[in-house]
Amino acid sequence: MTKYSNVTPYRETNNFFASPTLYENIIEFLHDEIIEVSFYKKDGTERVMKCTLKQDLIPKSAFANVREDFGPGKPAIGTDEEEPSTRANINVWSVEDKGWRSFIVDNVKYIKTNLDESV
Repeated sequence: MTKYSNVTPYRETNNFFASPTLYENIIEFLHDEIIEVSFYKKDGTERVMKCTLKQDLIPKSAFANVREDFGPGKPAIGTDEEEPSTRANINVWSVEDKGWRSFIVDNVKYIKTNLDESV
């Protein structure tokens, strides 16, 4: 997969956001590095977050209280969802907040990769 230095919305990037592999692409970026994700929260406000799933960038103590069913495609942390949402939410480690957060893939505005990892 090609690394993008800046990924912008669908109409400007020739189908990146319309790709059936968008979810997998984001997960791959997250496992490789810190990325910046801009997305709309459920309340409609925009959030920009630097996040990762790269194991060596997440403190081991962060996994101590993680639910067994936590992970990509699972209910967002802090929700009472009965059934895991498949490919709707991505749970990530926020490097600035130093905690687990999630976002809805369909609400992503843009992502940036190849960031400086010394956040």
